[in-house]
Amino acid sequence: MSQSPDHDDPQNENHSALKRRIATLEEQNAELRGEHSNKSRGDPYLLAGRAIRRLVSLNYRVEDLVGEYDRRTTSCDEDDSVQVQHTEEEERIYNSFKQLLRWVPCVRDLVYSQSDGYQLNTAYQKLNRGADSARGDDAASLKLAVASWLNEGQPTPNPPISSRDKSGRGFYNDSTAELLCPVDFNWADKSTQEGIRNYEHDFQVTAHSWPTFMYKDGRYDREDPTKGLFKGALLVRTFKHIFTSPSSAGETRPDEEGSHREPLYKRSRTTGERRTRSDIAALLGMRSVHARAIAYSAVQLRFALSSCGSWRTVDDEFDHHQFYIYMINYFEHPPTSAAKASVENLLVWWNRQIFGPRNVSSYSPQIAAQYSVANTSAKR
Repeated sequence: MSQSPDHDDPQNENHSALKRRIATLEEQNAELRGEHSNKSRGDPYLLAGRAIRRLVSLNYRVEDLVGEYDRRTTSCDEDDSVQVQHTEEEERIYNSFKQLLRWVPCVRDLVYSQSDGYQLNTAYQKLNRGADSARGDDAASLKLAVASWLNEGQPTPNPPISSRDKSGRGFYNDSTAELLCPVDFNWADKSTQEGIRNYEHDFQVTAHSWPTFMYKDGRYDREDPTKGLFKGALLVRTFKHIFTSPSSAGETRPDEEGSHREPLYKRSRTTGERRTRSDIAALLGMRSVHARAIAYSAVQLRFALSSCGSWRTVDDEFDHHQFYIYMINYFEHPPTSAAKASVENLLVWWNRQIFGPRNVSSYSPQIAAQYSVANTSAKR
């Protein structure tokens, strides 16, 4: 019972897996020797890799993802009758591998190629560099953008947020601290401020609590904790800044919950409207909002608000990787049918915020079999 994508020759597939394992070892040796060469930013693997952090995985390396696929392929070849049990981490890596095939199609060619170890090693390095480069570019851009958004807001931060030096952000500034504060605490309470700033054990800031910016208007309801979750205005702006365009991050759409909305009259899109969507989302082929893009945006926003000067997986006691995993689990592994329906509604809300109601067919297509044309054909 193979869990791998379709392939006609298991022997060649296993051979390719061994070659990729050799490539991984060669890459590790190259890192130890410091033999990374600088390539053009226009290289196709570097460009393809820019999708990885945004839509596949926050931290995993390409060789880790392909390695898990190889491990499963090898174990299935050894004894196809045994049901292999996988750990949660292995399942996460394999699910990320499947996303990798979706968003970075060139990886499929590498998986089935007969390339030698050096060629595979080079391709992996380029994909990884492209991935990390995109994350760094997004972080640098948001460092400036978030400062501008907060300084333009009301009340004005005191002192103002520096666009260059992050050392005054995080819990050193009330404006950023209020957004970063775990929803289980109340930043307006002086004891909370002192407890967090003094690293007291009752006020730990970890990924086990949602930051306030994750909620609409920063309001967390302990009795209904999903209400408003993932609907923070700054989170939506961050997503737009990364995936549509920095200028679109200033646009707002009316929230459809609890407010009367004027009817939208149909009209043709202008050339200008089409042009604004020739952006990262379009380049990646992303026609609707995906859970991993939301999670990536939340991580980038959390980092932009923090006082951390350079990217790191763990900032003090806050683990960005664990934060990312919690968000992916929320969207991709709802525990009940009601939770699944709630996630689907949340994604529709997100798509309307990002792509607008006139693009509904892209993210919520009709089921053609349920409508009159199909019914007519069936009854002829």
